[in-house]
Amino acid sequence: MLRQVRENAGLTATEVARMLGWPLTTISRMENGRRTSTTTDVIQYVVMCGLKVPDVKPFVAFTRLAERKQGYYLSDERIGGSLQSLIFHESSATHVIGCEPQVIPGLLQTPDYARALVSAVDSDIAEDWVAGVVRTRMDRRRILYLSNPARFTFYIHEQALRLRVGADMIMHEQLLHIVLTTALDNVTVRIVPSAAGERSAFGGAFQLMEFHEHRTTVSVDNLRIGGLILDDPDYVNSYRELVPMLAEVALDEGQSREFAAELADTYDRGSQRGVADVVAQEQLQRRRGNQLRGGGLEEEQPQRRIGNQLRGGGVVEPPTPIYE
Repeated sequence: MLRQVRENAGLTATEVARMLGWPLTTISRMENGRRTSTTTDVIQYVVMCGLKVPDVKPFVAFTRLAERKQGYYLSDERIGGSLQSLIFHESSATHVIGCEPQVIPGLLQTPDYARALVSAVDSDIAEDWVAGVVRTRMDRRRILYLSNPARFTFYIHEQALRLRVGADMIMHEQLLHIVLTTALDNVTVRIVPSAAGERSAFGGAFQLMEFHEHRTTVSVDNLRIGGLILDDPDYVNSYRELVPMLAEVALDEGQSREFAAELADTYDRGSQRGVADVVAQEQLQRRRGNQLRGGGLEEEQPQRRIGNQLRGGGVVEPPTPIYE
């Protein structure tokens, strides 16, 4: 089925593998039904072969019929229609402009950050569901690294970088990932500073997606209920008008990279303090345990110091704690 799509597009397996940045063996195993194919895999594959949205839906539906993990099947059934549509549009766009006021954009998230965020949104969510969401998000990131990738411009509000998701180490690694990703020629990250005050408020998260062959669409995102794809010109234009306003307020690329790097260092120092506090607490617990086992060690230490002084040995000072 997938091979037929590729052949109809006049492409070889090698060409598709190169365009997607995948090993040739991955293409072969997908086409022969010997590999677990995620929704993202299938959509990105058929998009590279030139299929449009209506043509993609039967492939997604077909993968869901193979419940016994035979042939083509969808390994994560929880990817709904709105996310399928977003993956399709992200994969076929020529330029994606995103604005995120609250959290790190999904395409820039690290696995640990995504896991902590998804778990926080719904504390009752099952672990296998969390794992599926994180896997899908990591699969989506592959479009940043294609051989002929689209351009991606991310406007991220400062408060999204300062919102602590998970531990300080998770935030440190997340900020470093953003800094490293800005080294890609097709990725631009610009920080919207809180110092801009009310001029930094642009509403909720959205992605404006531009294409060669059809009109621009916009995806409006919500952490809990997913996204909504809009292509009505009036709605799209209202978001398009925000882009130059964002560009006017945001830090430039160099300033944004420096800001993210400095904040990553801040989170790194915070994680080191956290480790130091844990070590100090463990040492305190061990000392208390020794006191309990030693039958009142605190009371005996002054007597030993007096005895040492009488014997001419001077006062023996207790060792200085490693962490004070």
